[in-house]
Amino acid sequence: MQRRPLAALGLALGLAACHPRPAREWRPEDHDSGVTATSATTAGPVNDDPLAGARALFTAQCASCHGPQGHGDGPMAAMFRPADLSDGTLQSTRTDEMLSIAITSGRGRMPAFGANLRPEAVSSLVRLIRTWRR
Repeated sequence: MQRRPLAALGLALGLAACHPRPAREWRPEDHDSGVTATSATTAGPVNDDPLAGARALFTAQCASCHGPQGHGDGPMAAMFRPADLSDGTLQSTRTDEMLSIAITSGRGRMPAFGANLRPEAVSSLVRLIRTWRR
């Protein structure tokens, strides 16, 4: 009659594995790809693109939620519902300073990146976002 204790143990382990864990707050370091504010802004332009560093930084740190072109369609978008940064209304109602503050201090569920980015990186991200206006 060893089968009952083993079956009970198997059931307990199976239920424990299915028990949802509480979600924790997302942090910028959760998807650190190795691209830093320093490497993105100190590297020279690639193919004469003055925003190449900003594109690399955005891809590494922002695109998982905002999508590669800032449309709010990244792989994490369904969970966080990020802003469509190319939206004309958003673009016309936000100053460059407001965008910089959102990047450095966070906004809503978006974490603050200020501790990880130099001011030049933030400025280049704002310039990149402005190129996407529809």
